[in-house]
Amino acid sequence: MEMETFDVKSALRTTLTQKQELVRDYQSYADRINDAEVAKMFKHFAEAEALHATQIKNKLGELS
Repeated sequence: MEMETFDVKSALRTTLTQKQELVRDYQSYADRINDAEVAKMFKHFAEAEALHATQIKNKLGELS
């Protein structure tokens, strides 16, 4: 697949939505799980996905 024919903005928007959903899900798990170690792991996952979402938002802003 050539980069010229690939819709970069569409791919970024789709990925952003997925990342935002993961942040929500992981944070929900972290809040509801009684096992502190597992909850901490999910909180870490949520933070990592939030960072990815921010990077994608920034890239979309550059491309607009």
